[in-house]
Amino acid sequence: MKKGIVIFALCMCVVFTCFGCEKKTEKQTAGEDGMVSMSATLTEDDSTTLAYTIFNKTENDIVIGEEVTLQVLKDKSFVDVPLLDGDRAYNLLAINISSGEEYSDRVPIEDSYGDLEAGRYRIVKEYANKEKDGQKKENASKETVSAEFDLP
Repeated sequence: MKKGIVIFALCMCVVFTCFGCEKKTEKQTAGEDGMVSMSATLTEDDSTTLAYTIFNKTENDIVIGEEVTLQVLKDKSFVDVPLLDGDRAYNLLAINISSGEEYSDRVPIEDSYGDLEAGRYRIVKEYANKEKDGQKKENASKETVSAEFDLP
């Protein structure tokens, strides 16, 4: 009987030790350590289109959507730039970015936000981590990644 209790206690110690390691991995977010990054540049066509690339250097796949947020630097902090009259429609697509891969797209900023003043801007995208089996984590918190650029 004592042998069974000792084995049970050892098994529980192993389970709790492994469980603690798993929790630690789940809490590590890709954005906190720069494992998901973004670059953005204005295109040559009158600076009305923004080309961006998201780099996924994590061990897991991530998921993004089409929606972007544009922010402008005002009084030492970034604030959202309002869309033109009427909300812009985004498709509800899940775009997967595999581990070690990148994703690029273009945003027609003038079409969505109108004629913008010169200044410092940034584009912000939300993403969520995926499990190794390709499923989105049930309690996955959304992270953000951003890239700054100057509008002349």
